[in-house]
Amino acid sequence: MPGGPKDPLDSSPLVDSSDWLRSPFDKVRRDSVANNRFLFARRIFQVSRRWRKFLSLELRERSANQSGWQALFWMSLSGGAANQRELARRVDAQESTIARALDALEQQGLVVRKTAKDDRRVKSVELTEAADPVIREINEKAGMLRDRILSHIDAADLAITVRVLGQIVERMNELEQDAERRN
Repeated sequence: MPGGPKDPLDSSPLVDSSDWLRSPFDKVRRDSVANNRFLFARRIFQVSRRWRKFLSLELRERSANQSGWQALFWMSLSGGAANQRELARRVDAQESTIARALDALEQQGLVVRKTAKDDRRVKSVELTEAADPVIREINEKAGMLRDRILSHIDAADLAITVRVLGQIVERMNELEQDAERRN
């Protein structure tokens, strides 16, 4: 919207400014551990959103929207098939959003949807052979983007970051399982 506020994630100077990273909470400002946790969470959010945006820009000539290329990527990792609900969870999208993306992928001949034999409410989604070159292209462009973004990072620092992020994912999985058990 012209003249309106910009999304801070679409603007590097704003995102990288100390104002955007400063916590509005007194406790966080006074406590260095809390401040680092706050800054870390903000940076993770920033990197995640911008990384997806950059990859979407790389893939725009393929006319695959973000949900579409993510669905193809996750299906390729899961052996070429997934159910629609699981795919929505993996892509972190609403089921209606993933359904529209799958409609487009199906029209392009990249996936087929089938009703599960044991539960007619469940839609199984399978990659077609036509998806192979598209997935190769997604992986190639994702690899080139990773190289451009991470090439200046020291290998030891990157290894530590990967290890720490792995610990965070493990903890989040534990918390998610706890929440599911309570519900």
